[in-house]
Amino acid sequence: MFWKIANKIFNGLASLELAVINIIILAIALAAGTIYESKYGAAVASQVVYRSWWMQVLLWLFILNLSASAMSRLPWKRHHIGFLITHLGIIVLLLGSWIQQRHGIDGIVALAPGETSKQVRIEENVLYIFRALPQSNYELVLDKPLHFDLRSKFEKTLELSLESPTTKEALPEAKILRYYPIAERVVRAEDVAVGKGASAIKLRLEGSRANFSDWMFLQELKGTNREIGPARIRFQKNKPTKEEGMDKPTLFIYPKNQKDLGIVVTNKDGRQTDMGTVVLGKLRPLGWMDFGLVVEDYRPSAIPVADYYSVEKAPPGAQPIEALELELGQEKVWLELGASAQVSSGDSLYYIQFTKKRVDLGFDLKLNRFDIGYYPGTNKAKTYTSQVSVLDKTHLISMNEPLHYNGFTFYQASYETDEEGKPIVSVLSVNYDPGRVIKYFGSLMIVFGIISMFYFKPVYSGRSKIFMKKDKGENHA
Repeated sequence: MFWKIANKIFNGLASLELAVINIIILAIALAAGTIYESKYGAAVASQVVYRSWWMQVLLWLFILNLSASAMSRLPWKRHHIGFLITHLGIIVLLLGSWIQQRHGIDGIVALAPGETSKQVRIEENVLYIFRALPQSNYELVLDKPLHFDLRSKFEKTLELSLESPTTKEALPEAKILRYYPIAERVVRAEDVAVGKGASAIKLRLEGSRANFSDWMFLQELKGTNREIGPARIRFQKNKPTKEEGMDKPTLFIYPKNQKDLGIVVTNKDGRQTDMGTVVLGKLRPLGWMDFGLVVEDYRPSAIPVADYYSVEKAPPGAQPIEALELELGQEKVWLELGASAQVSSGDSLYYIQFTKKRVDLGFDLKLNRFDIGYYPGTNKAKTYTSQVSVLDKTHLISMNEPLHYNGFTFYQASYETDEEGKPIVSVLSVNYDPGRVIKYFGSLMIVFGIISMFYFKPVYSGRSKIFMKKDKGENHA
């Protein structure tokens, strides 16, 4: 009875019908992955399709089907060689892909000239929480990879247990209350006692070429600027001198006292006009084309507080914001991806990081210099190259010349610029694929297997011209 059931299972695994069904499902899944990638991005497609558990099941079922199909031909004949090599090549190729998926690395390294790093940032979110007692160093109490569904906002509370590596004392519980894969940040001013905050104004600029409404918080020493195309809005501590604002049209706002604001405008020829005291809520023409300014609110002492709202897509030209709300002890805090915060609970201080996971390269990579070549007469980059050092050896990485070192491949991916458009950071794409050789070998086996099936099969079956001539000669004799 047992062998009868086992034989049916084996025949089912080795059947052509299973192979056809599996291939059709895989084709549909890959098509769905392409659609997800075009609609939601590569990260969502990878999470939902390419690296999903059901995709792994389909691939392993395909491997079982190929293995059982090969075993069903026992005892093997010479004409089975091509068939066996092809099936084994597919299995080897899939195993190499599985190894790459499990142990491979795809990430980036961003370096400024003269900067050294030995870590690569990969596309996996992680939450770190460090704890410090008075007069002691920080200790890691949470290292949690976060795998949220990037297609929708987080709808349930995720409880996290903190554990001290040095003591067995109970630590406060941490909870993720909300998570937004794409969030809109809205900053507001919250009043605090004088001396604990900064002066803040809420502006609304109206015009046919630009509109914005936002808070500006005064930086005491250097002031706060907002660039509006060829003009500037500047919030500073004192009334401007005659020399200020000469480089471009500038609107100066400054506190006169705890209740009033003053406003001074510099036009394009450098002439200043004192426009007196600001009247809150009143639209004031600026003389810059058709722009008008409204100072909606003024807070003598405030701190910025950010609120986050889930949105379907980021505003045009803006980078998507990924954010979560964390509760630790009695305090709640919002964290954007790449940001950190400090929270006090009891006699401990907790340092929280919401960031991308970093993997150690095992060696230092230093960027010596970064060069950009432009198309003649334009600011459009034509080529860009990075000169890097690894163990005191210099290498040049360009768009078509990657660096191969210690199993890692470094590609010149992009760069970052400052406010004036000058390149300040070189971005290198990093790939580590331990299954690459296995995949190449599997692909080679498939090629030889197909050649064997389509070229040598007539020989084995006796239908080749050589055997036909031989048989003809024997019959004639």
